[in-house]
Amino acid sequence: MIKKYKGVQFPSTTRIMHHVISDYQKYKHQIQNENVEDLFTFALLISGVSSSRKAPGIEKQMGFESLYRCNEQDAYKLKEHLKATYSIVDRKTFYQCCKELYSSHQEYLQFMQVWKGNIQIDTSKMPEKVKVMFKNCCAYAKLFYPIIKEKGFYAWDANEIIGLARKAYACGILDEHETRNCCTAVAKSVSTLFDNWYEFSLSCLCGALYFNYRNSGNDEDVDEIYRLYTSIFDSFFSKNGIYHLNGWYSKEEKKFILSKNQIKQILDDWQGADGCIASDRILVDGCKVGYMYREKSSNKWDSGWRFLAGDETNEYLSNPQNSGIYKLNTVCNYDYDIIPFLNDEEGCVYARKEDNLFHKI
Repeated sequence: MIKKYKGVQFPSTTRIMHHVISDYQKYKHQIQNENVEDLFTFALLISGVSSSRKAPGIEKQMGFESLYRCNEQDAYKLKEHLKATYSIVDRKTFYQCCKELYSSHQEYLQFMQVWKGNIQIDTSKMPEKVKVMFKNCCAYAKLFYPIIKEKGFYAWDANEIIGLARKAYACGILDEHETRNCCTAVAKSVSTLFDNWYEFSLSCLCGALYFNYRNSGNDEDVDEIYRLYTSIFDSFFSKNGIYHLNGWYSKEEKKFILSKNQIKQILDDWQGADGCIASDRILVDGCKVGYMYREKSSNKWDSGWRFLAGDETNEYLSNPQNSGIYKLNTVCNYDYDIIPFLNDEEGCVYARKEDNLFHKI
């Protein structure tokens, strides 16, 4: 249950919110063409809003069919723009910028736990300006909950990250391999969280409004921003628009070696987090586990265990589609040999040697 938050009021944004559902309802059941089957193409479409913006060195829309590349003169202009605006000069600063600037969804998730009463944030030790900003942003983000619920602002962050990655590629800061990996990883998360362009557009709009408030400290421009983004989405959903011509991403179902009915309960006495990550070479291709290691867990579900066949290339591993999150019990059904080692400490590494046994390395 969402608790009522008594704090600063936002009359302009509150007024706009009353129009969002009615204005965007027309998109909900709009007929679209066949679903997109290529994840990278889907990623380019996700960046529709950010990729439509002009920038120094990019005087036209980058398009949605392939990566855009600047000539040498325009690449210099774009590099200078990215450096001055985002402090991006290389791969490291690109990812640092994405993490720090496009965190609207992570903030929303934290705020949601506050609204629901699941956590309490001690603001007493915060500097006064930080405390006021936190409380105001928390209250402002809550305005959007009736519309986007748990889906949050991720569409906005995803759109901006992919658009920024495309610009970094266009001027040579990122190479094609890095750009594709970044974009497809984000696109995969989008395809899981949302079911259609209608849901995506609502999340993107609400995220844009929140992003503006967080960075300006007020919602004075909310009407202008709302009209701008609604105009953009109107064009995307129009007869010749990218959302009308391209359906949602059609996720290819993996064909696992074992069916759900074949998975037996093996780890009856396991305690703690039981999630892990395993390569498709094991669960889809049927290979035995050849290499496994345990990382420090960063999530409540994660045991830290990672399982590979051992013959995966770096390119294969960098594609998020080639692995998945599973229960430890599931992976044990594919290879019983891993069971004796599962209680080992974080940081351990095992490899299967010529004798077909696991050795600690």
